[in-house]
Amino acid sequence: MSKSFKRFLLTILMFSAGSMPAYAHPFHEAGEAIGFGSGLLHPFSSSDHILTMLFVGLWICRSGHGRAVVSLALTFLALLLLGGAMALVPLEIAHPETLMYAGILVLGLLLASGRQLHWALSLSVIAGVAVCHGYAHAYDIWLDSDALGYTAGFTLATLSQLALGVAANRAIPALLAAPARWGAARIN
Repeated sequence: MSKSFKRFLLTILMFSAGSMPAYAHPFHEAGEAIGFGSGLLHPFSSSDHILTMLFVGLWICRSGHGRAVVSLALTFLALLLLGGAMALVPLEIAHPETLMYAGILVLGLLLASGRQLHWALSLSVIAGVAVCHGYAHAYDIWLDSDALGYTAGFTLATLSQLALGVAANRAIPALLAAPARWGAARIN
């Protein structure tokens, strides 16, 4: 892993460590989260969701290739929905937002370190992040008169953010290497 890529990941990690809780989380007013449109916009309005999906997309690319990337992303999405379902039944996870932020921190540190984990440990980290994240976001569904539409929009937006994280895994190293190539091509 290049030094500039590590710096980039550490910068993202610094910003994520200081991010404020999302505006769209529990205890917002009833009627604020209604239907597919609200579910589609919610993940783009909270820094925790954006950073989580970026980090998970980057981590998924480090953990697998080809079809494995697609299956890991879909597994993450299924576990995210499972966490959301857990919040709708009387099953409680203590401090889900704290665990969610801890998961983001762990993923950021693992990405910055450049270390590879055994697939089982990697899957358990991703599963923990997904379940806690889904559980924390499910509180928004309670207030929604169209919970199924909200969930569909939320799932679609999350899938698109995961795809952006996967795409970033290819784009960031290429962008960081580009100035070096341009500098080498200059004629003095």
